[in-house]
Amino acid sequence: MNLKEFNSLTDLFFYQADKKNPNLDFLEWLNPKNKKKYTWGETSENIQKFALFLKNIFKDGDRCLLVSENRPEWLICDLAIMLSNGITVPAYTTYTEKDYKYLIEDCQPSVIIISNNEMHDKLKNIIQEKDFIKKVITFDEIKNLGQKEKYLTFNSIINNETRKIEFKKNKKLNRTSPACIIYTSGTAGNPKGVILSHGGILNNLKGASEILKPLIDKKPTFLTWLPLSHSYEHTVQFVQISVGAKIFYAEKIEKLLENISESKPTIMTAVPRFYQN
Repeated sequence: MNLKEFNSLTDLFFYQADKKNPNLDFLEWLNPKNKKKYTWGETSENIQKFALFLKNIFKDGDRCLLVSENRPEWLICDLAIMLSNGITVPAYTTYTEKDYKYLIEDCQPSVIIISNNEMHDKLKNIIQEKDFIKKVITFDEIKNLGQKEKYLTFNSIINNETRKIEFKKNKKLNRTSPACIIYTSGTAGNPKGVILSHGGILNNLKGASEILKPLIDKKPTFLTWLPLSHSYEHTVQFVQISVGAKIFYAEKIEKLLENISESKPTIMTAVPRFYQN
């Protein structure tokens, strides 16, 4: 596979998905209270369904704030946002309401994706204040909704479309197109949104593939635990796609050793915190 031939990260995903057995397991969340598992075929189909939904909301270049712990829906939404000509703005789940308010006022997302009640509690006041937020998508059922007409669940969107669909190509996307906006930590003043392009991430994948060649076997398995909202792990998810890996998502760092035993990864990404634990 020549990574130079791909114009976008969505092209890379669908190239791999079309080569795979659609019934082969691809994404799995190691959360005993909320077990999630998707095959390559299901992931491809759900990306297309979600992208078609977003396409009716987005104008080209609209931002979508994504606030969630690592789980399969994260990857599905990220690729669907790109496919629909939007830009993902990932945010840490550890942020405060004040942090989210700054991000939202700065990037003005037309759509916000939230995983659960805990995240929603920190964002609900801001959602009610901002008219530019058109829709809020939730992974889990959310209690005590304010403006109910703004809210939809992820499952209701992907289960609503039963026709056979084919939306794998966005001809507007190229290597200079923005893929995401990742905010800096803000240690030197307010956080700044850094725009990462499809080509920039694809170039990183080319370098990563050369490093990984001697480490990858015929059935690579990754365990993801670093936040996908971080630029490092955000890029790693596309490395995982490029090598056709099975991806496990850890429940949380406190369960990491148990999750390693359960998933038996052939390769992991790590930072000093991992070795400390």
